[in-house]
Amino acid sequence: MSHGVVKSSRNGNSTHAAESTRETSESPTPPPDGGWGWMVVFASFMIHIVTDGMTYSFGVFYAEFLTYFNEGKGKTAWIVSILVGVTLSSGPISSSFVNRWGCRAVTVAGALLSATCVVASAYAENVLTLIFTIGVGAGFGFGLIYLPAIVSVTVWFERYRSLATGIAVCGSGLGTFLFAPITSALISEYGWRGAMAIIGAFILNCVPLGLMFRPVPEIRRTPVTEPMLPKSSNSPLKRSQSTENVIRANGKVEDNDMARLTLSQPALNKSLEQKKLSKSQSKHGSGIMQRPDVLYQGSMNSLAKFRAASPERILPREPKEEIEDKCGWLPCSAESKAALSEMLDLSLLIDPIFVLFSLSNFLTSIGFYIPYVYIVPMSDKMKVTNPAYLISIIGASNLVGRIILGYISDKPWVNRLLAYNICLTIAGISTALAMACWEFWGLAVYATVFGFTIGAYVGLTSVVLVDLLGLEKLTNAFGLLLLFQGIASLIGPPLAGWLYDALNSYAPGFYVAGGTISLSGLILFFIPVLEKRNNNRRWADETDMEQI
Repeated sequence: MSHGVVKSSRNGNSTHAAESTRETSESPTPPPDGGWGWMVVFASFMIHIVTDGMTYSFGVFYAEFLTYFNEGKGKTAWIVSILVGVTLSSGPISSSFVNRWGCRAVTVAGALLSATCVVASAYAENVLTLIFTIGVGAGFGFGLIYLPAIVSVTVWFERYRSLATGIAVCGSGLGTFLFAPITSALISEYGWRGAMAIIGAFILNCVPLGLMFRPVPEIRRTPVTEPMLPKSSNSPLKRSQSTENVIRANGKVEDNDMARLTLSQPALNKSLEQKKLSKSQSKHGSGIMQRPDVLYQGSMNSLAKFRAASPERILPREPKEEIEDKCGWLPCSAESKAALSEMLDLSLLIDPIFVLFSLSNFLTSIGFYIPYVYIVPMSDKMKVTNPAYLISIIGASNLVGRIILGYISDKPWVNRLLAYNICLTIAGISTALAMACWEFWGLAVYATVFGFTIGAYVGLTSVVLVDLLGLEKLTNAFGLLLLFQGIASLIGPPLAGWLYDALNSYAPGFYVAGGTISLSGLILFFIPVLEKRNNNRRWADETDMEQI
């Protein structure tokens, strides 16, 4: 077996060549960027249609619950508020499960849990029951579905990640477009209980879709051989037996040959140990979330360090060191702790840029769901016909916005932070101005503007986060952001409901939503100032060190 043999050179570069070969052998297998990955994209697309379609069109059910249970608008809004909050806040738990059991098992479990809880909601006799069945139960089930639907796409793609992820998350806008009129029609035909049972059964489609989330196949790598050194009797690496006699035809290494291989080919020995650990991890846990770029939804080529690389070859990522116990496998408890600690690294809270970005996300999440929940009952009060179609317009424009914003965000001439800030500011201002509309077409214009611009919040958050903090901090930062978004989502809809109960008007709630969203975009204009200050401080520290 003479594959990969590095010939010796007279200028002494053999050692460098051996190290280069060793690094290549230890790098993880790059994603295939296609193949079955496109089926994974299709499955994720359909899952987003179902889960986000129900969540974002919940305002249709909300209007029915107000009439049927005759409870306050603030209390009734807790149903969808807890649904969204639990879905987002369960991100770290879902990531731990994905590491342990993989995307397919977690997605199927989440689909079964959420479908069961939604069907059980059809028998609810009060709002409190719906808070537990839909808010807590279905919310946690959706949380188990949501994260694998993103992760499974990103691990299959690298160069085309922006395109693949963009296609997958577009299912959210299409689901909102479809589910609002479908839900309204089901309620008209079967009542809200029958509609809830049918939608719960429809969620079961996520089970076969989740089974399509195959793990990325491992590509068999060529064994690494040592460089051919000049023949010398005193060479410490001279072997009495060739590598071909040590490595058997089936690629295995005999135990009595391991000692000699350890001395003569340390690169091969280390590669074999990593292969053994990789197999044990695939048996006891997938470890998918341990990849530092797994939550990055943009194209890897849009990152500065990957732009410098050849378009035909993406730079390999450095493998993370794993903690191995005496038995040679990573136990579930240690794996869960590693995932949770990685998703919730509190040291980021002392970074002023991350704190400002988190505050922006918190404010956006307060107002984000208010239009989805209240635009239907507000339109009913204004005697606007076909109010459910307004949610469909938001979904359709959001679909277009995600595609366009995702496409231009990968262009090197686009300032993604600036585009993100402008979109949030416009979305907030348009929400506040929606109160000046009094007919369907005016509200339709608002729904179009809001849906398009708010697409930046969903599609560009992870991309901008990488630009600000770096790819290596994405998993930590994204985990904390999910927690903040979940908490903020618990505040927005109930607050707007309480304002209506107190003032008998939906206008204050929309003003709150518009103010928080626009403020979340405006405060991010201070980030370049913070970056400039950090760069100046870093430059001053380096200058002081040089003088010392």
